[in-house]
Amino acid sequence: MINFFSKIFFRLHFIGIYIVRFGWIIYPKILYLHPIIFLAWYLNNNKCIITQIEYKLFNSTFLGNGNKFNVPKFDRYLLYFCFIIGSFYNLIINFKSSLL
Repeated sequence: MINFFSKIFFRLHFIGIYIVRFGWIIYPKILYLHPIIFLAWYLNNNKCIITQIEYKLFNSTFLGNGNKFNVPKFDRYLLYFCFIIGSFYNLIINFKSSLL
């Protein structure tokens, strides 16, 4: 039964990563979550709180067995990049709509 719940939890975490990362394309207010995530990583030494909860509950994470809590550098940089691109995109769109 725990294995079933862990798979659901891991899958939701994985899906949530992509929704937060690229969801601003459909719903721009998701960009407000990015600084909160950055702050959580910064205060927690680049460790994911959700991954730590997964380990406490299931003794593994969606990254694999063991206590793999650190957010990979590539994933951090990708979220930073998405935040910058999404912010500029929304600034340009809002600026254009204010001119009309």
